[in-house]
Amino acid sequence: MSNIVPTISSGVAGPLGVLHLTRYWQKASLGAAGKLHNEYPACGAGYDQMILDALGLDKNATLAHIAASKPSYVEFEAWGSRI
Repeated sequence: MSNIVPTISSGVAGPLGVLHLTRYWQKASLGAAGKLHNEYPACGAGYDQMILDALGLDKNATLAHIAASKPSYVEFEAWGSRI
């Protein structure tokens, strides 16, 4: 099985209007499934961490939630907005 390069742009926003969150979710979801291309971190120190910090989300708790629950993007956004 080949690994997948993330295809969602950082300029894409979901229903909450938060830029980059859709790309972060895709990368974290692919990483949790073992399908993320090895040149991409599931959660990097740049935009990924900035979006988590801006939303007040803990990196490890967020990655654990995505790995355990495998939420759709809309489910992930709802989870993140409840924190």
